Amino acid sequence: MRPAAVLTDLDGTLLEHGGVLGEPVRLAIANLHDHGIPVVPLTSKTEVELRDVLRELDAGGIGSFENGAGVVGPGGIVVSEKAIPVAELSARLGELARVTGFRLTPASELPTAEICRITGLPEERVPAMLARGFGLPFLAPEGAAEVLGRSAKQLPATRLTRGGQFWHLSGNHGKEDAVELLCRNGLVSRPLVGFGDAPNDAGFLALCDVAVLVPRASGEVDPDLFAAIPAGRIAPFPAGRGWAAAVSDLLEEAKR
Repeated sequence: MRPAAVLTDLDGTLLEHGGVLGEPVRLAIANLHDHGIPVVPLTSKTEVELRDVLRELDAGGIGSFENGAGVVGPGGIVVSEKAIPVAELSARLGELARVTGFRLTPASELPTAEICRITGLPEERVPAMLARGFGLPFLAPEGAAEVLGRSAKQLPATRLTRGGQFWHLSGNHGKEDAVELLCRNGLVSRPLVGFGDAPNDAGFLALCDVAVLVPRASGEVDPDLFAAIPAGRIAPFPAGRGWAAAVSDLLEEAKR
């Protein structure tokens, strides 16, 4: 099967820790480009961060930002009807803090040094990470998960997810909505290959014709992701090195 597009998560999948684009990935992207196959990032990153990534990849100029809040293409931005502006999300976070009694700290209120420690980002990239239009990352106390999850269900059309140390409040959309937006607007066509490393990627991987599960740094696939996508292929190595190796295998299979 020759893919028409490669949809991919970024951090821990295509990128190394700290957002580094490794040389094996650069070579794999160049190979895909030679075959006319775009690389389409689906990320929780902001639109500003996504545009920086798209310039660096130089692999089609198409992608999705803030977990399916919108897509970027040659014609501009298309925002999901499920997306909620960050000002409204801030009000909902305040309501969540009031109901739970927890101190919920938006990332925008943290010192830059603390954000760098949590994310591994260099200081100069923090403003782009904070330039959110439709998602609100925040910190919550340890042990708050059960109460937060229960309380968030009372907020209308809102989704609460957890990344590493940050929680994320958004409209009720995910990367699976990005696939629908991309296809509906003619930005990608099938067959689609998807790459991901976390449970947050399961929704869009389930919509792809081929799903590739990228191991974590330990070498093991996230058990929740594997449970959700049991028929997925497993990349031979973690992060970008595994991504590149799996792309090479797919292109070799397409020649047969």
